[in-house]
Amino acid sequence: MTSDRVVLVRLLDVERESTYFRAGQVPVEAGAHCVVDHSGPRLGIVVEQVAADVELSDQLEPILRVATDADLDAHRFNQADVERTLKATRATVARHALPMHLIAAEYSLDRRLLRVYFTAPHRVDFRDLLRDLATQFGTRMELRQMGHRDETRLRGGYGRCGVEVCCHRFLREPKPVPMEYAYDQELFVSPERITGVCGRLMCCLAYEREAYLAELATLPKLGSQVTVGDKRGKVIGHSIFRRTVTVLTGDRDRIEVDIAEITPLPTPKAPK
Repeated sequence: MTSDRVVLVRLLDVERESTYFRAGQVPVEAGAHCVVDHSGPRLGIVVEQVAADVELSDQLEPILRVATDADLDAHRFNQADVERTLKATRATVARHALPMHLIAAEYSLDRRLLRVYFTAPHRVDFRDLLRDLATQFGTRMELRQMGHRDETRLRGGYGRCGVEVCCHRFLREPKPVPMEYAYDQELFVSPERITGVCGRLMCCLAYEREAYLAELATLPKLGSQVTVGDKRGKVIGHSIFRRTVTVLTGDRDRIEVDIAEITPLPTPKAPK
């Protein structure tokens, strides 16, 4: 079976996505800058090269060329021009009285496409705005509405842990984090303490969830009856890392004991 050269390229765009492209005869190597065809010419960095079936590679967008000094200069100029573009776009949005909060903007390498990212409290009819912006900038326009997690992913920031937020550093597709994840870890705290920069539950709640569930499965459930020595009580809390449980005794005392010191009592059968 014949194969063709396929490379993984990290695009130097706002979303910093990594995508596979068909290399063809373009002599690119890992770490090299290249120009790819991805909704217009865009600058990227080759991450790695892989072998793929020709039929598969034919479905991929191509690498156009190894980046030249002129390409690098054009990319830097476009990045430097973004703030001016956003300022002018905000003024146009204000004239249309649309509830749009602009996040970022980017040009294709040849400036034939301008893409603007924004958030809004609901879906926005921006057709008239789009026509005005296309006339104003003399290029093809795209407006992309994003969620609050996406805004944080693009802008970046620092979480409660003091480290740059994960979605900007390495998570490329943040997924919703339901409150169930906090309950699974018995984090009975105010929502503000487990809320991220984006205003949603922190993504890191999902990282250790499976480990928490596996450990909790080895501990007596909350509300179950146990004995500790000659005392009987109800489990009201766990400490997974210390491997202890908190028991509320019949005397209303709270005691924390190692799980080896407790004896679970059978659950009474419900009356028929």
